[in-house]
Amino acid sequence: MSQALDLARRLLSVADDYSPTSCYLNAWARTESVLERLTTAFPDAATRSYGREGSLFPVEVTFKVGSFEEAAAALRTGMGITPCYVLWHWIFWPAVPELGLREQHKYAELEIACYSRDIFCEEPAPDHTVFVHAGPDEDRRAEWLAAQVGAEVIGPPEFGW
Repeated sequence: MSQALDLARRLLSVADDYSPTSCYLNAWARTESVLERLTTAFPDAATRSYGREGSLFPVEVTFKVGSFEEAAAALRTGMGITPCYVLWHWIFWPAVPELGLREQHKYAELEIACYSRDIFCEEPAPDHTVFVHAGPDEDRRAEWLAAQVGAEVIGPPEFGW
């Protein structure tokens, strides 16, 4: 987990600006036991049921954090219960004139998905994945950001929300 958190911190340092309080942990409870553990660990979390045909489950559990340190602590707690992710909003990725990219805010986000290879934590993995969210036709932005922090893009672009 420390490698993913370190990479996220370095990527956020490249941003022109970001709001540390515009971050949340998101997890899905698919059983009563997991829901109870999540709401006990995060008593201030919001919950929303997506169950059909009278079922409560799945339930989305969302917990707002106020700093990078709180995000790291929430992630460590959440991943001990169920696959989850932390997502930073309100990021301003810098302009990259040599690539024809303007400053990006609308689609700019950064995510750590625990034990997953996809942004929704549905594809299990033995470790964690850091995702750079950027706008349409901005695949080169992720490569540029990764190069700025001595990292590299390890997978193809993924269409998200």
